[in-house]
Amino acid sequence: MGINEISIVSPFQQAQVWVSENDPRFDASTSTFTETDVEHVDAAYEFVFSNIAMHCTENRPVDNDLPESSAGSRSYLVMPNYLPSSATSFEKFSGEVTKMLDAMPGFEGKVKVSTMHPEHVDSRK
Repeated sequence: MGINEISIVSPFQQAQVWVSENDPRFDASTSTFTETDVEHVDAAYEFVFSNIAMHCTENRPVDNDLPESSAGSRSYLVMPNYLPSSATSFEKFSGEVTKMLDAMPGFEGKVKVSTMHPEHVDSRK
């Protein structure tokens, strides 16, 4: 039986630290983090797309075109307990989100979707 490690750092805090150390365009004064504990795939899609819609309407220019990505327009969505009862993997879910965004006019290449699991950070796991 192995030794279990207890951490007082939450998954949300782990995500913030990982992003701050790995995203060169992260700006602590303007970037945002949002967390959810959704349990169903449909709710996860709703969480992602409602955050994207909110983010786009905050910075929409007069000509109604989506703004170019900049350090100040970065949002990070944290799902530490991603759908524990779902048959859809986190990687498949993010791939489907990317496909949907690529199919929407005006979104091609403007939103980047990526995943980070603790296994990606902790090489011992």
